[in-house]
Amino acid sequence: MSVHFGDFSDFSDWDFRQLDPAYDDLAAAQDRMRDARRRDASPTAEDIQALMRACWQRINELRHPQNPGGDRLYVLAFEGPHPYVKVGRSTDLELKNRLVKHEHDAAIQFSILFDAWVSESCPDAYPWEQRVLARLDTVVAASPHVTKMFEEYYYGLPFRQAVLAAEMEQDL
Repeated sequence: MSVHFGDFSDFSDWDFRQLDPAYDDLAAAQDRMRDARRRDASPTAEDIQALMRACWQRINELRHPQNPGGDRLYVLAFEGPHPYVKVGRSTDLELKNRLVKHEHDAAIQFSILFDAWVSESCPDAYPWEQRVLARLDTVVAASPHVTKMFEEYYYGLPFRQAVLAAEMEQDL
């Protein structure tokens, strides 16, 4: 269709987020999963596989530290009947196996890895992890919508809030 002066298309069916350079395969797959949840529908197998592929692509990009040989802090978001966030730490060498184990444990609960954040390598992530968990515990205490299970699992906590807590506590 040719467009003439005064004959403007309304563009309401366009998704302009796709023009954003940060809108990648992971963001697209996450949007399809959110859309399925909003419609109270099950996601397609293709959408689930695309999400898992894109999430692992991001993890593989994050997995190679600039200064290898230390500990890493990670925040993982899992989507399923009961979405949750997992905060943990691992050594550089054990990181991939650790994340695969968390993904396997989530699959038992019909959940899939939805998003991931992995820190750069540091000499000892244990104190950092404890500060992050303490900060997130204040969120749990203040919000009736967030609950903590075991030591590092948070239900109802937005992924970005957990990542922000990790970033805020990084250099203390």
